Amino acid sequence: MDADRTSIYVIKSPENDTEVRGMWRLNHAVFAEEYPQHPAEPDGCLIDKFHGKNIYRIAWNGQDVLGMISAHWRPPFSAVAKFGDVVEHHIIDGKTAEIRLLALRKDLRGTSVAVRLAVSLMTELQSLGMELLVISGISVQVRFYRHVGFEIVGEPVSENGIVFYPMIGRLNDILSRKDVVERYACCVK
Repeated sequence: MDADRTSIYVIKSPENDTEVRGMWRLNHAVFAEEYPQHPAEPDGCLIDKFHGKNIYRIAWNGQDVLGMISAHWRPPFSAVAKFGDVVEHHIIDGKTAEIRLLALRKDLRGTSVAVRLAVSLMTELQSLGMELLVISGISVQVRFYRHVGFEIVGEPVSENGIVFYPMIGRLNDILSRKDVVERYACCVK
């Protein structure tokens, strides 16, 4: 469980205001401060524009949100807004989910926390009948996204000096990869 890099944690849905605020603080730290896709907020919290339709998973150690990920399956999708037809023509109505906001504390990058978050979320998406996943893959993580089963489907786009790739993944194919799922399915609440 990456004990050398973090304390004991569980992967779960946020259940209270403390966990949700921790999620927004991490979201701000990554997407407003580290990768400035959004302006900094005075309170250090960044609430996602799709919050009302997202489902979330967090890595929680009892005090802090160590990592987070979200998804939704009701258009509009931010990947379609960013990449246009190159993503839109892959969308399967009612069967496509967009994964967003994969964020980890810096000291946990390179650990299994990201994959554990993703496996938990994807398992729920599969139970909801989703078949296809779309993401805006940040260039520095393309190797990771490919490792778990995503593929690039078009040319990259640069926003605020950050390069993103349009990527899709077939949910059943990703979750059938025993090297990913069996290794990382522990720690899920």
